[in-house]
Amino acid sequence: MSRPAFSPEGVTFGVCLVALGVLGTLANLGRIELLPLLRTWWPLSLVLWGVLELVELLLRRSSRGRS
Repeated sequence: MSRPAFSPEGVTFGVCLVALGVLGTLANLGRIELLPLLRTWWPLSLVLWGVLELVELLLRRSSRGRS
């Protein structure tokens, strides 16, 4: 049984890491205020986590049905 090349969690973690880097750079340059932005949007991380868990569950179920 082969493993998928990209897991949803791995891709999301990479995208989040890049986004945090961009936000940190913009904050250091004085373009945005980072703390108010994070205070407003942190619940989105919980929503993304939940969606990823559902996607993983569905992928596991569909791969079990094929074998």
